[in-house]
Amino acid sequence: MKVIKRDWRDESGSAAVEFAIVGLLAIVLCVAIVEFGRALHLANELAYAADWGTRLVLLNPQVTDADVVAEVRAHLFLANTEGLEILTSHSSINSSAARGLSVSLPLTLLIPTYRLEGFRVSVERMVPTQ
Repeated sequence: MKVIKRDWRDESGSAAVEFAIVGLLAIVLCVAIVEFGRALHLANELAYAADWGTRLVLLNPQVTDADVVAEVRAHLFLANTEGLEILTSHSSINSSAARGLSVSLPLTLLIPTYRLEGFRVSVERMVPTQ
């Protein structure tokens, strides 16, 4: 009976168990912070490129869609632009002409063995042309 009581009160190894619980939560939190920061950085890069395309349309409303797409691509400083979509559109808002610009890129997470399909970071701009 004394052996059972002694083994029950033995605290050797408890620090390893506590670290396993708290360490896992800390690692998950750190990875989540890094991934959120990457998503914000990607959104900022897309917004910067879209702003340059918007600026081109504001300076010259007759510019072609191909020139706008080329301007957006020229101001993207991303290493991987696989899956990049740059869409332009022409529309009217309250009987005034406008051009739309949408830039989106899929975000792949850096978490091993975890695939998240269909998550895209996108930025849209609407530019009046009159």
